[in-house]
Amino acid sequence: MSASREKKQRQSAGPSEKALQAQQQQAARKRKTIVYTVVGVVIAGLVAALLIWNSGFFQARATAATVGDTTLSAAELSYYYYNARQPYAMYGSYMGFDTSKPDDEQTYTGDENKTFRDFFLETALSSAQRDMALAAEALKSGHTEAEIKEDVDAQISSFKAQGASYGYGYSAFLKANFGPYMNAGVFKQIVTRSLLAQIVQNEKSEALSNGYTTEDLEAYYGEDDHADTYDTFEYSYLYFTPKTVETKDEDGNDIDEEKVNAEKELALAEAKTKADEALKALKDGGKLADVAKKYELAESNIADHTTTVGTGAIPSAIKEELLKLKDGEFKLVENGESGYYVITFHGRERAEDPTQDVRHILALAEHTTDDDGKLVAPTDEAWAAAKEKIDAIVAEYESGDKSEDSFAKLANEKSDDGDGTTGGLYTKIDPTSRYVPEFLDWIFEDGRKPGDTGVVQHSAEEGATSGYYGYHFMYLVGDNEAKWARDVRSALTEQDLNAWMEELDKGFEPSLAAGANNLGR
Repeated sequence: MSASREKKQRQSAGPSEKALQAQQQQAARKRKTIVYTVVGVVIAGLVAALLIWNSGFFQARATAATVGDTTLSAAELSYYYYNARQPYAMYGSYMGFDTSKPDDEQTYTGDENKTFRDFFLETALSSAQRDMALAAEALKSGHTEAEIKEDVDAQISSFKAQGASYGYGYSAFLKANFGPYMNAGVFKQIVTRSLLAQIVQNEKSEALSNGYTTEDLEAYYGEDDHADTYDTFEYSYLYFTPKTVETKDEDGNDIDEEKVNAEKELALAEAKTKADEALKALKDGGKLADVAKKYELAESNIADHTTTVGTGAIPSAIKEELLKLKDGEFKLVENGESGYYVITFHGRERAEDPTQDVRHILALAEHTTDDDGKLVAPTDEAWAAAKEKIDAIVAEYESGDKSEDSFAKLANEKSDDGDGTTGGLYTKIDPTSRYVPEFLDWIFEDGRKPGDTGVVQHSAEEGATSGYYGYHFMYLVGDNEAKWARDVRSALTEQDLNAWMEELDKGFEPSLAAGANNLGR
């Protein structure tokens, strides 16, 4: 074989050693590029996952509880958790709760084996259970989400407006109120569920309340000690307390304990001497006010013919002995080392005064809030606009037949209070009911009679963070059932409604799941 042919055969047999090295280096670079590309994709994926994790995406969707056959996400449970937490956050100093510390690092008041987080979770789970049980009953009864759509939208719009008044966007305001996992979709779902639950609860409550007969009310009133809760009691007392004994000297040093105790005994004995003298003076026909004046008693230590509904408002130190007295009897009652009461009983009676029904039309005066969330009173122009509105409504009423029906129609059409279906009606009101003073004063003014109308003005308390300003156009409907009967009916309704709801709850047994670990920490 010639040299030239041999050379050609070698060339066709494969790459040269130099070419082979070049190919190997190129392949290595290619493999390296592939590895770097794969690593880059993995790192990018990890970064994305980390960002999603930090956003709460996964935590919000994690199963936090099961209620019956339904699972609740952490976002859903957080609504109930932060609802349970809210009053403690607002009034923490009074309730032993410190918002600057984690919930799970604070012992719940009254239970050293439970943290505040444990308590909030228990409350949240119970609230979720009740909501879901009632909402299911509402659907079972034929109610639908479609029928409450307007109410849901209105509640969401109101929440958005409230957030805007504090400078929050909707999403941020949701998180500020219900935790970092809350979002608009979950909030709407829970509002819908809660409104359905409220519908069926109200229906059951009304049906129960209307179903009790006079015999039912009398029977409940006569059972056990129920009468002690609903009767009106009238009594008087004078309270003699020992003078304060100093336990430290002028230099701040502790005074000898035996000396302090001796002075305390002497002070208590002096208080008893005065109480004995007062008791004798009252038995001899002396006036309580004169006796109180003689001993220069503080106003807080005097109750002259005071009345209260139910024994719950009577000081516990005298309640038992007071109820043993006959009308006009007097007695001295020792209150440990705190002092001595001189008590007298004037009688008890069932609260037979009728409650009152009233209709009203409200014309609100627009107002604002300051940076601290406190109400700012309306301007003169806002007050004038509200007055003009209420005057126009009064004029329209006066130009018609001036009947209760025409008033109710105007209330549905023009009132800034109510849902436009009740005719502005409030029922079974008594002088102690929780309405604004101007409202109650008008209703119970001497000489007031059914069919009377009038206008009253109301302003929120100075410095308040909630309330309203405006004018009420009032229409007195007249008497309703006696106060005792109203209160007994309410107690029976609450008792039977709770029993009914507890029975519903049995089909929705709740339990926490791992996703609950994301709450309250």
